[in-house]
Amino acid sequence: MEYEEIIERIQRVITEPVKPIPEEILEKEKDEYFKINARSFEIYEEAKGLIPGGVEHNLATTNPFPLAMDRAKGYKIWDVDGNEYVDYLLCGGPIILGHHYEPLDNEIIKLVEEKGPSTGLTNEYEILAAKKIIEHMPGVEMVRFLQSGTEADMAALRVARAITGRQKVIKVGGGYHGWYDQYVWSLHIPGTGALNSIGIPPSVFELLIDIRPNDFDALEKAFEDNKGEIAAVVVEPVGGESGAHPVHPDWNKRCRELSSEHGALLIFDEVVTGFRLDMGGAQKYFDVIPDLTILGKIIAHGYPSAGAVAGKKEYMEILGKGMGQEPYIGGTLAANPITCAACYHAITLMEKNDAIKKSTEFANRLVNEMNSLFATRPDIPFFLYNFGPIIHYVTTAFFMVDLTSPKAVEIFKRKELAEEYQIVTSNMGLNALAGTRMYTCMQHDDEALEKTLKAWEYLLSLIPKS
Repeated sequence: MEYEEIIERIQRVITEPVKPIPEEILEKEKDEYFKINARSFEIYEEAKGLIPGGVEHNLATTNPFPLAMDRAKGYKIWDVDGNEYVDYLLCGGPIILGHHYEPLDNEIIKLVEEKGPSTGLTNEYEILAAKKIIEHMPGVEMVRFLQSGTEADMAALRVARAITGRQKVIKVGGGYHGWYDQYVWSLHIPGTGALNSIGIPPSVFELLIDIRPNDFDALEKAFEDNKGEIAAVVVEPVGGESGAHPVHPDWNKRCRELSSEHGALLIFDEVVTGFRLDMGGAQKYFDVIPDLTILGKIIAHGYPSAGAVAGKKEYMEILGKGMGQEPYIGGTLAANPITCAACYHAITLMEKNDAIKKSTEFANRLVNEMNSLFATRPDIPFFLYNFGPIIHYVTTAFFMVDLTSPKAVEIFKRKELAEEYQIVTSNMGLNALAGTRMYTCMQHDDEALEKTLKAWEYLLSLIPKS
């Protein structure tokens, strides 16, 4: 689906009245949710006294309560109550070979059994993993491993400021770059500003320039009004929240041109897109080469403590200049053997299995079939679009509501409605990011497709025709 059609269809979802499930039917679905997830509810009730909010995971469904998972295999995941789901969350994106993929797991088990999990010192897998990343990503000549995508985002800013001697950073509203202070501005939804910044001194944002997605004039004005002061532009190359605010076809190219023209570094946050959209990341997919690349959970295929800042040698070398002469970054578990071995073997197995091609083929098929299903209900403007195996399903478009419009007050109602849809599809055996995103892996098959279509067909049957 082309950019113009995606935006047009999103606007239709926003402008038309929402499509709620009748209250009496919704209550029955909620009762069913409680009934089939009794053990998850017990765990949640206990967790509330031990963990703030009773849940640790940003991607977990929380309405009416989060599910506790037990195990996963292939594209399937099972909760502690024994319910089976087609998993489209896939640990937030890094699972491309499939859950509990034995050829990968066996390598990690062998590593731990023979060598132990970590020493806090250099291991050979650092070199092997770095070579694999560099081999595929055209904008990467050196790699520094860290422990999460958030850490990598922090490091990229530090490198950009050290290289340029400048302080200001341009961030695109709605983009997600972890929970680091300066990135928690206009989080998720453009124009929300300081909404999520409690606990952060306001002065932190004095060096941040917030522009709206795909606003070419604002991007140019930001550079013109701050000549010689911009250290970097940081973007999610498929659009904020990895495509929830879909990128204009010319946006990345223009960011590259203006960054080069004004001596700023272009940073691509590829925490989701690297080794999912393409083996060479979004930079290869769009043929736009950033100066720095941010990688996260994606590089270790779900194994923990995974992140990296990577990029051109002329910029990355500053991280190795010696005590006092370099931006200070680190971490005891950064570049540990498990993470680096998982990175090396996962990328090798993805090459061997053509995993991204298979994941993309299923995603394309799912999007087409789902859009055909939604077309049977012309009164309901639901639709899907995808960037390869990154799928966005639009039912309420709560991320896209303009906060300057009278409809801004609808955001929370729209989010709540998307969560109500999620209750129904969860009862039918689907696991996804509520109201926004699905990921596919190379193991999704006809059975997964059939179950997905059946769940959504049932949901549509619950919404009265208008």
